[in-house]
Amino acid sequence: MNYIKGFDGLRCYSILLVVVTHLGIAHQFEEGSYLRDHLFYFFSGPAGVNIFFAISGFLITTLILNEIKTTGTFKVKLFFYRRFLRLLPPIIPFYLALYIFMQLGYVRETTIGLLASVFYLFNFVPRAKISWSPELSHTWSLAVEEQFYIFWAIIFKFFNTHKRNILIFLILFLCVLGFYFLPTIPLTIKGKDYLLEEVFFVDRWVIPAVAPILLGALFAQLNFSNYRQIRERFKGNLAGYFSLLVFFSPLYLPEFLMPWVKIFHGLGSTFLLLWVFNNQERGIIRVLEWAPIKYIGVISYGVYIWQGFFVRTGPNGTPKIWVHDFPYNVVLTFIVAILSYELYEKKVLRLKKRFKSTAVKQA
Repeated sequence: MNYIKGFDGLRCYSILLVVVTHLGIAHQFEEGSYLRDHLFYFFSGPAGVNIFFAISGFLITTLILNEIKTTGTFKVKLFFYRRFLRLLPPIIPFYLALYIFMQLGYVRETTIGLLASVFYLFNFVPRAKISWSPELSHTWSLAVEEQFYIFWAIIFKFFNTHKRNILIFLILFLCVLGFYFLPTIPLTIKGKDYLLEEVFFVDRWVIPAVAPILLGALFAQLNFSNYRQIRERFKGNLAGYFSLLVFFSPLYLPEFLMPWVKIFHGLGSTFLLLWVFNNQERGIIRVLEWAPIKYIGVISYGVYIWQGFFVRTGPNGTPKIWVHDFPYNVVLTFIVAILSYELYEKKVLRLKKRFKSTAVKQA
């Protein structure tokens, strides 16, 4: 399947959640309340990133499996050429613009944070102002995805399906432990005691943050092989209702399960992807394919990049100028993302065709 209908619509929904959250909507809810931790989670940026992650794992794995089925091989070098042609076009101008704004004093300068982001390591930077900034904060998810791509490409090259699945379950188990135990690890810095989550964004470390991507990758493999007739099981209304039930899990999870909310919601997101994949002619898919929704999904990566520049992680970041104020920040985010895609990215993306594997499939 060269194009999966509905996935761009889900990307649209995801990016809108991120933008709305970064506008500061969450601050309207009391910290620690049910509305903020349970109800708002479903409409939050973390929920949007979860969907993005699940799509990444599912789609990349499906593409690799299709490549192996079609050509009989998987070429890691070509895989990374294609990935960088997809990832770099919007983010290079973003870094240049951000660097200029730093020099002009319009945003706080953080050389360490900028370098960490450029090398896809921002998910590991501490909360300290010397490395963290609201303009770069969103690049933690790009770091997690790139770290996954490196790991997944190597695993695909040297491991068979059975060993890959075992490895996924092992890492998912580590993620379960990580979400629960990492935040509470004690840490002493210059004689002062902290919890690890007070110093680092530990939920953004590759373990445990990679869990939704791994879930997408795992079920992509099962779907591709039609393990235990999984395609048939995810057809029809009942499978759709079940997927939504798991997807809505943040609304009803008890407090003792909340440390693993991203895993539950990531699983629900993956089930929705499976349902969409196996129900391509449904009415809801036609809604997701509606031209305006689909287009926002197509440019969602650029929107994600540039909302970090204009919207940032909230309305209270300093220093700030008029481009950071609502509604200019939202309008500029979409204008720049559209111009970038139409005038620049499209041309670069065409080059991906030059790096497709052309080996002949063996009989």
